[in-house]
Amino acid sequence: MSSENQILAAGAATSANGGDALLSHSLLLGERLYFFSRLRFLAAAGILTGVLFAIHVVGIEGLNLGALAGTAVFLALCNSVVFFAVRPYRRPERAATATRPLIWTASATILLDYLVLTFTIWQVGGSQSPFLAFYILHAIFASVMLSRRAAFAHAAAGYLMLAALVLGEWFGWLPRHRPLGAVFGGPEDDFRVVWTLLFLYGLLMAATTYLATGLAARLRESERRLRDAVLRTERLADLRRSFLHVVLHDLRGPVGAVTTLLDNLSSELGGPLTAQQRQWVERADHRLRGALDLLRGLQVMADLETEPLASLMVPVDLPAVVREVVEEYADLAQQRHQSLTAELPDDLPAVRGIARLLREALVNYVTNAIKYSGDGRTIVVRVRSQAATLRVEVQDDGPGIPLEAQTRLFQEFVRLSNHKGSEAGTGLGLSIVRRIAEAHGGQVGVQSTPGQGTCFFLTLPISKSAGQDET
Repeated sequence: MSSENQILAAGAATSANGGDALLSHSLLLGERLYFFSRLRFLAAAGILTGVLFAIHVVGIEGLNLGALAGTAVFLALCNSVVFFAVRPYRRPERAATATRPLIWTASATILLDYLVLTFTIWQVGGSQSPFLAFYILHAIFASVMLSRRAAFAHAAAGYLMLAALVLGEWFGWLPRHRPLGAVFGGPEDDFRVVWTLLFLYGLLMAATTYLATGLAARLRESERRLRDAVLRTERLADLRRSFLHVVLHDLRGPVGAVTTLLDNLSSELGGPLTAQQRQWVERADHRLRGALDLLRGLQVMADLETEPLASLMVPVDLPAVVREVVEEYADLAQQRHQSLTAELPDDLPAVRGIARLLREALVNYVTNAIKYSGDGRTIVVRVRSQAATLRVEVQDDGPGIPLEAQTRLFQEFVRLSNHKGSEAGTGLGLSIVRRIAEAHGGQVGVQSTPGQGTCFFLTLPISKSAGQDET
């Protein structure tokens, strides 16, 4: 399995177990700790061999071989514990199960590195040591493995150690170590110092470049995968839209033809119908009306995905749309002995949008209230001005909606509870309202208490041109 697939699988497994999906940084922490533990072995070996090389080949005088060799052994022993502790968590799926211990391990090893580095610098020149720049390299290590806040905290800890070393030497609290040939303590043209500086800074630049290019390569690879995923998503979206349009086109004709035939049968153009035949026709017509509602909902969804909505938006008189919908569905509400009224304050500003889509959203709210609130209920549609938005509310005094169901209402193909006497819906109505609101820069929501009624609302931003006209 590739590293990318392992990360995806580990994140999915963590999410499925009830936890939050981890970022790839957390999933790769074990791998990075293992990588840096191997580098730390090289650093320990480098300290030991470097001291021997400096003394016996370069001829640097005054180095404390015992102290530096002991430092190398101490670093190697501590790192052995880290190496074997993090080795089982090299794979992302294992790292996902031990994120916090790995973070603590990373913090401890970085602090250990700073301590070893500070002691080594003290032995090799102190405030004049050519190793001072390696503090920057360790800051890079912390930035790669830890969060932004933790990396800054460790950088501050390293800086405090450096400051303690420099000030300790300055005030005489620490003895000064100035090995000849490692720092300028004799003639300024001492070539041993020049050679040491060139070698160490070359090593530092190589290590920094290696780390930086590795990070850049990961970023470029992540960008490439993200771009490919976006292209695949766009292609799937295009296929979905094309399929939706084809289905709508192929179904609209047959459904229209069947509707016409049922109307002809119901009108008895082919002869009188028996009571049972009329019942069959009515049941077929009822089912067909449901199919037509579904096709209409799918058509609205297709329009929302394909039409250039922003270019079609104009100032819309929202109260006028509300009056039109209330008047149109007053008869349907009366058949259920319901009261459907509108409360519209004067001088409401316009909203920027598409009147056809806003009407569709309001129709879904009103028809749901008629369908599910129950016979003899009161339904009120009101529009209120709130700061820079208009809030449309459709409120009823029906049975209400349980709290656990409210969070799912605006998802696709989620149906309201089928109360006695109500008709099952397509499950698209409220998701269409949400999509229309989002396309207009607005929001949707519901407030309901079982036994005390329901209020569905829709907020829309006021048209800027309308606001300017008012001022």
